[in-house]
Amino acid sequence: MNLIMDWRKKVIAIDGYVATGKGTTAQWVATMLWYMYLDTGAMYRAVTLYAIEHNLLESSEEEKAQMMGQIQLSFHHNSATDHADIYLNGKNVESRIRDTWLSLVMKPIVTSPAVRTALVQQQRVLWSPWWIVADGRDMGTVVFPEADLKIFLICDAEIRAQRRFHQLELQGKHPDLDDIVRDIQMRDQTDYLWPDAVNYQAKDAIVIDTSVMSIDGQIQAVVDLLDRKIHNVNDKLF
Repeated sequence: MNLIMDWRKKVIAIDGYVATGKGTTAQWVATMLWYMYLDTGAMYRAVTLYAIEHNLLESSEEEKAQMMGQIQLSFHHNSATDHADIYLNGKNVESRIRDTWLSLVMKPIVTSPAVRTALVQQQRVLWSPWWIVADGRDMGTVVFPEADLKIFLICDAEIRAQRRFHQLELQGKHPDLDDIVRDIQMRDQTDYLWPDAVNYQAKDAIVIDTSVMSIDGQIQAVVDLLDRKIHNVNDKLF
């Protein structure tokens, strides 16, 4: 890597389908570049958890807007895992939001205009003092449309399901592969494929197919792209 840091390059936005390696890639790229990592998916999961606990999952948009006024989200470094855990109203909920079942009931939250508006505002506030790598569904289109580098990750659905299965096993959980397949199919439909989906690939995003790439390869690809961006190399990369 021959990366010369240019502090004008503040935001790397990594979007793409679920289980394409966005989170792991974004975390390691942020670590390598000394950037902040912004896990926006964790924010939606935490809001979903709150909505479930307060019987607000199927509430009206007005009620969801009021709910967002009762939610405070923050990230704090966990020295034991070297990971930024998410806190919901002062409580660490990192382990609770990673269960597969939670993602199966997120649609009323991720498609809520009231929730999305509130979270986009929070994401921009979290970003403002930092140089960041942000991953999610609408980083390069809605949250950071002026991002210096936009990446969109794609991957074969069956490969994504297997990767998520092994990831959860390594966390000491006992996942069901069929549940994971259904989760991925539902998330693809909710996030991108239904007619009114709010998430889509930014026109200026660079697409990387991770189907046959290792995580190390994905990380290096993003770092190389930033390197070329800084040095104004405009040849086609992928």
